[in-house]
Amino acid sequence: MGTKKQIKVKYSPLFKEQIEELQKIIKEKDSKFHRQLLTAIEREKGDLSTNPHHGIQIKKNQIPKKYITEYGVINLWKINLPDFWRRVYTITGNEIEIISILLDFMGHKKYNKIFGYKKR
Repeated sequence: MGTKKQIKVKYSPLFKEQIEELQKIIKEKDSKFHRQLLTAIEREKGDLSTNPHHGIQIKKNQIPKKYITEYGVINLWKINLPDFWRRVYTITGNEIEIISILLDFMGHKKYNKIFGYKKR
């Protein structure tokens, strides 16, 4: 009988900066949209702590070089957030644990640019 792996969720340095910036905007402007976005990010973090495969897997040939170069990712997943925002993460681990590393979150325009999608 196998032992159940521990599941962890961690932030990349960029993701941590983005969360801090989002919290700062909420404090300064009390923006409803930014509060909604932060709530969705926190809820999705909770979902990932029980199911790392909660998101939508991005095909290997569609992983932007940026994430391969900066983080050495070999898999990439996305989660849709309110107002067409996206969060991307990778899954790593070993025999003892599974780790979801939250890499980035962005609006739809930036997402399209990073992933090379063109406007129609």
